[in-house]
Amino acid sequence: MGTVILTRLAAPFGMWETHAPDPLDHTPDEMVDLRDQWRECRDGQAIPRALDFTPLALRRLAGNLAVVDLRLGVDQARYLWAGPNLVQLFGGPLTGRLLSQCYSGQILQEVRDAYRRMLTMSGPVFSDRRFRVFSEKLGYHRLLLPLLDDRGEIGFAMLMLLPRGGLRSAVEWRGLEMELDLANALRSGD
Repeated sequence: MGTVILTRLAAPFGMWETHAPDPLDHTPDEMVDLRDQWRECRDGQAIPRALDFTPLALRRLAGNLAVVDLRLGVDQARYLWAGPNLVQLFGGPLTGRLLSQCYSGQILQEVRDAYRRMLTMSGPVFSDRRFRVFSEKLGYHRLLLPLLDDRGEIGFAMLMLLPRGGLRSAVEWRGLEMELDLANALRSGD
């Protein structure tokens, strides 16, 4: 068993991440459509109100969407609602859970950093995260859109996440995360 793990870790792997306020190369059309709908709901403001932009108005895209409550800050951010495709990808219910109840370690830090980036930019953030494990290229496209609360402050975020490559379930993602965490731990020990 140890030989298999060492063999896998010896194989080439890597991770690349890109963030931008505008669509990136290969950004799926659904994400661009979501951003365009977000813009149309702004009613002259830089950012639309959360009540004007809901998953119910986006039924075609809702499976890959989530709404995140940021009113208590990024460290206390909570999923208010998550579509069925995200629930399947995560492997359990997300609605009502804090980010810290869903993720830990490096993944929690990356998720929190993504929301902080969106707050700093005060606008859309398109992300492309790619992993290479052996010859397989995996990853996801992510779009974060800020939404105003009833005080006119960014209090919510709309998230769209679309996997790349063959991973579609929590078990597959968690296996990849464990391999990358182990590889990073071994690298830092050198």
